[in-house]
Amino acid sequence: MAIIGIGSPAGDDQAGWCVAHALQRSAWLDRPSCQVSVVALDRPGTGLIRYLQGADAAVLIDAMHSGREPGTVQRVDDPALLEKDTLASSHGLGVASALQLAGALGMLPKTLVLYGIEIGDVSFDAAPSAAVSHAAVSLAATIEAEVAERWPYQSHVLAAGTRESTPYASGRET
Repeated sequence: MAIIGIGSPAGDDQAGWCVAHALQRSAWLDRPSCQVSVVALDRPGTGLIRYLQGADAAVLIDAMHSGREPGTVQRVDDPALLEKDTLASSHGLGVASALQLAGALGMLPKTLVLYGIEIGDVSFDAAPSAAVSHAAVSLAATIEAEVAERWPYQSHVLAAGTRESTPYASGRET
């Protein structure tokens, strides 16, 4: 299973990173027999497909713009229902387009869940807002509980995402 937080260093657009980093810091990491990877990616574009390839299940977390209050969380279980403009795309080729391409190539995991966190300020190098930070911590706990319930033998993290020497390079892990 892959859990992928997507973002950029632009304020609330760090929402997906915040969730991935909260999961990476949890006690969940200390459990043996891990079969789950958790990574935070910076605007991966089509590079997202590489992280989905071979996964039986994946959870993606990204920022979204839907007109709701910042910090509102939405869940999408069917990527075909995903509107291209809903996710905030500072990511070049956006997540919705990358998922459509992965589907056309037959590379989508059997189970795919996408969480979007409504964002506000996306000023470059700004910290995420309190609303987004709170939503990220809450969502991390929700994801951890759901993974443990739905996939009890995979309720551990094999390897947290590693930091590259250039942490904000496009399509790189953070």
